[in-house]
Amino acid sequence: ISGLYQSVEYAYTTIPTYPSGQIGFILATKSRGSCQEPIKTPAPKVLEELQYYTPELHKASFVLPAFARRAIFEDEENK
Repeated sequence: ISGLYQSVEYAYTTIPTYPSGQIGFILATKSRGSCQEPIKTPAPKVLEELQYYTPELHKASFVLPAFARRAIFEDEENK
């Protein structure tokens, strides 16, 4: 997949009603670069009304737990 897209990233979120409580996403873009920084952010008034989303949470969703980072990047870390 990385041969087809400029940026390929993994992100995850917790969803209490999902059987494992966690779901992951593969985000791939051809021209915008990383998705870790949002292009648009909600207006301040909208941000005040949101119960879960924050710009900090958006960025943190790309931070992998240690077990996932090792599983995905193990070969790269051992070089």
